[in-house]
Amino acid sequence: MGNVKIKKMVQGAMIAAIFGALSILNTYTGSLFDIFICYGMVIPLVWYSYHYRLQDGLLVVLTAMLVIVITGLPFFAISAFSSCLIGLFLSQALKRQATRGVFLIGTLTLTFLKNFLLFEVFAGVLGMDLMAEMKEIYIMIESMIPTLSQNISLSAFLALAPLLLFIMSVLEMYVIILLCQLTLSRFHISFPSSFHIALMHLNKRVGIIVTALLILSIFLQNIYHLDSIYLTYMHLISLLILAVEGVAFLSWFVIMNQQPRWIILIFIGFLIPVIIRIYVVIGIIDIFSDLRQKLLYNIRNKQ
Repeated sequence: MGNVKIKKMVQGAMIAAIFGALSILNTYTGSLFDIFICYGMVIPLVWYSYHYRLQDGLLVVLTAMLVIVITGLPFFAISAFSSCLIGLFLSQALKRQATRGVFLIGTLTLTFLKNFLLFEVFAGVLGMDLMAEMKEIYIMIESMIPTLSQNISLSAFLALAPLLLFIMSVLEMYVIILLCQLTLSRFHISFPSSFHIALMHLNKRVGIIVTALLILSIFLQNIYHLDSIYLTYMHLISLLILAVEGVAFLSWFVIMNQQPRWIILIFIGFLIPVIIRIYVVIGIIDIFSDLRQKLLYNIRNKQ
């Protein structure tokens, strides 16, 4: 028993010390690697809190945050605190064998909370102006696509700020969970299921709702020429969900054909508006058909 306590204390102290050292490194490098450091901080904390009690994990978090607040920058401190909360949450979700949905929703809530604190609550203290950055992005895109202002005005683009925060949070959620799964699985910590994008697949009920929302938004905007921010949100969210479904199918397809390198090109296609629409069509076909099962059957027959 005594050896276990000593081992627990030493490991916790090492994690807290590493977090403090990373905070100092981030400060002296001008915050070049703050986001990557915060993503990586989640992994050892999940491992530690998974093997020991929640109280032990909280003690490590409090110790690490005390060092980070003293040595680190405000932006890094807020991001690190969010990473610590995510680490504690994932460890407890693993212990309780939570469902895949709990992992996704819980982590998404924490990443969105972090972005809300950074870009809204503490934006003045941190010197961050999301609207100014979005305005610069709009001007940059307009310089490359002169017809942009005919499709969406600057004010309408700025109104999409909450959606941008949400998309950022979703991407961070996925990266953090995938990194944890790839790393911790080597330490014999099992997750409820794989979070690889190739295995993501919407059921038909959800697919019907998302597709209906997309068609409805297109119909109201193009036929009745309704200009509403809510319709814009409905259109973009449903479009992105179906496009991600298309990316998931294509990723699955190239993996099954033993060509995983093509996944990089698939993700690059997400930056091209025309390609995104193709992904949407593929996503709809994937949802409402048994295309994966048929292709899997053909691939196995060839082998």
